[in-house]
Amino acid sequence: MGSFLPGDSLLFLLGLTLSTVLTTIPLIPAIALVLFAAVAGSEVGYWLGHKLGPRVFNRDDTWFFNKKVVEKTKEFYHHYGARAIILARFIPVLRALVPLTVGMSNFGWRRYLVYNIAGAIAWVAGLMTAGYFLGTIPWVRHNIELVVISFVIISSLPLPIEIIRNRLKNRSS
Repeated sequence: MGSFLPGDSLLFLLGLTLSTVLTTIPLIPAIALVLFAAVAGSEVGYWLGHKLGPRVFNRDDTWFFNKKVVEKTKEFYHHYGARAIILARFIPVLRALVPLTVGMSNFGWRRYLVYNIAGAIAWVAGLMTAGYFLGTIPWVRHNIELVVISFVIISSLPLPIEIIRNRLKNRSS
C-alpha cells in the first residue's frame, strides 16, 4: 500500500532472476509470498480508507474533501468496480490510491476482496511467470533494459485504453 514504484517491472525482474543461477528459490513459493504481500497491502489500504474516510469527509467541505467527491467516487466504483480494482494493479499511482478510495466509498469488503485477489493474481503471477519464462530466452537476457522499459510502457496502457473505450461507448449511446 502506498507504493508508487514501478512494481510491474520489478515483478518481471524478480521472475527473470528466479530463472537464473543467481538463486535457488522456486517460482511457485515466490509467487505465493509476493501474492500474499500484494493482497495484504491493498487490504490495509482498503481498511484505512474505510476507517478514515468518514472522519475526513464528515468535516467541513474543502476543495477536495467534500460530499460531492464522495458521491462521485461511490458512483464510479458502483459502475466500474471490478475493472477499476483489477486494472489498478498495473498502474503505479492507482495501485496505491484505489484501495483507499474504494474503502472510503463504502464498497462492500467481500466484493473488494474478490477483485483484490483476482487483480493480485493477474499482476503477480502473470508478470513473475512472464519474467521467469522469458528469462530463459537468450535475447531477453541480452536486452533486459529494452524489455523492462517496454513492460513499463505496456503496463501503463490499460487505463488510457479503458478511458477511450468508455468515451467511444458513451458517444455511440
